Amino acid sequence: MKKIYLAIFLFLSVVSSYAQKVVEGTFSPLVDEKIINIKIDYSESEIDEMPFEAFLEVENRWEEGYNDIMIKFLKSLNKYSDGIVYSAKKETNYRLVFKAMYVDRDGETKGHLLLYDKDNKIIGATQDFYVKGGRFGSQTNLMGDAAERLGKKISQFIKKQTKK
Repeated sequence: MKKIYLAIFLFLSVVSSYAQKVVEGTFSPLVDEKIINIKIDYSESEIDEMPFEAFLEVENRWEEGYNDIMIKFLKSLNKYSDGIVYSAKKETNYRLVFKAMYVDRDGETKGHLLLYDKDNKIIGATQDFYVKGGRFGSQTNLMGDAAERLGKKISQFIKKQTKK
């Protein structure tokens, strides 16, 4: 019986370790927002065991790949949102930035979400966003698959944080 309880405890520990937790500030200012600016920032990440700068030297089509990643990300965000429109182009009162910290060779992505106000001050931060990547394709294609899953996850997170 003890082994069963231990197994359940370990399973719940692992599952909860991938839950998104607000570690600084709040995301409640987004309650009445209709449009939110958002982007994924890979600049401080390690991609396929390389610092981002080294990855750029290997990935000669990064700009095109990043655009494809953002298209998948925004499409997913807007598909699962509740009346909020996410945009990478529009200036808004608040800006969300997903800081990718680690991307493995399958595109599996780990990072955290930051909420900035118009003065570029962080007013909310999370930890522990994690999504699986893809199964086959180029590195940017696999990262796009992860971005699609990330869009859904962030949209669900913002829904929870902005419930009235």
